[in-house]
Amino acid sequence: MNTLKCIGFLLVSALTLSAFGAETEEIEKQLSEIGSISKDEVLVVQKKFTRKEWRHEITPFLFGGIPFGTVRRTMTSGGSYTLHLKDWFALEPLNFTFSKNFFTSFTDDINTNSSPSPNLRPDPQRILYFLTTGVQLTPIYGKVSTLSRWLAYVEPYFGLGAGLAKTETDSYFTFYPAVGMRVYFREWFSMKLELRDYMYTEQTINPTTQERTPNFRNNYQVGIALSFWLPKMPR
Repeated sequence: MNTLKCIGFLLVSALTLSAFGAETEEIEKQLSEIGSISKDEVLVVQKKFTRKEWRHEITPFLFGGIPFGTVRRTMTSGGSYTLHLKDWFALEPLNFTFSKNFFTSFTDDINTNSSPSPNLRPDPQRILYFLTTGVQLTPIYGKVSTLSRWLAYVEPYFGLGAGLAKTETDSYFTFYPAVGMRVYFREWFSMKLELRDYMYTEQTINPTTQERTPNFRNNYQVGIALSFWLPKMPR
């Protein structure tokens, strides 16, 4: 009986050593493969790319448009200044957006091709500029690897603000929600992709009777901007 136990123990020990040896050999093989990878192909990812607390984000280049109107298309340009009090919270004391408007042939086509002619005469006012102030919240940040070679540091953010909407005939109080994505190229240079909805109640004027009618306007602005950060972070 003792002989059978000894034989069984020896068999189990042999199998265990064999499995351990195979596992060790596989680990050594993987380590050998890792060791053969060039240092240029290995990216070291930090916990955080840069610090934003008490830094100034200056955005002198902002381009975009309000492309979703049926009657009016609008191109925009401008700039902004943002003070980041915390990594997750910022004040935007100034955002100025100048507008250039283009009208489509939508109503002209209807008036020309319909029988009897409906004589539609909408009066969407030309937007001259937006001048606003607001706040930004950055709840999370992350890193994105493209083709396993280029590492981008990104952070989505949300904004809320209010200010002045100036049209060719009047001035209106406007407020906006915003959502955007910031991409860092250097700790002092970044790009923003942003969607804002400038909302206000416009007094539409009937060109025939001069009667004023309130109309709520949504102006969905899509924009891309380049920003510089001061002071520069030490190496």
